[in-house]
Amino acid sequence: MPSQTHVNVTVDFSRWGKGQYDVRIPAHQPINQLLVNLAETLNLDLAMAPLFAVKLSNKNLLLADDDRLIDYPVTNGDLLLVL
Repeated sequence: MPSQTHVNVTVDFSRWGKGQYDVRIPAHQPINQLLVNLAETLNLDLAMAPLFAVKLSNKNLLLADDDRLIDYPVTNGDLLLVL
């Protein structure tokens, strides 16, 4: 569980035809809202796709919908793959 309010992670949108982005994100937001905010902030045209899940492959975690990073062992340097 992150002890801070934000984490520095890489968010990978490669499954959506986009790139990887190193970002500092709030740990308290639900995944669905976080992904919408990231897409808007990074100006990603994702055709209003229903972004709702991320996978942390190095920790075998799948976070979706109302899950929050702060409730899981997400730390600085993790890679979040957007599904």
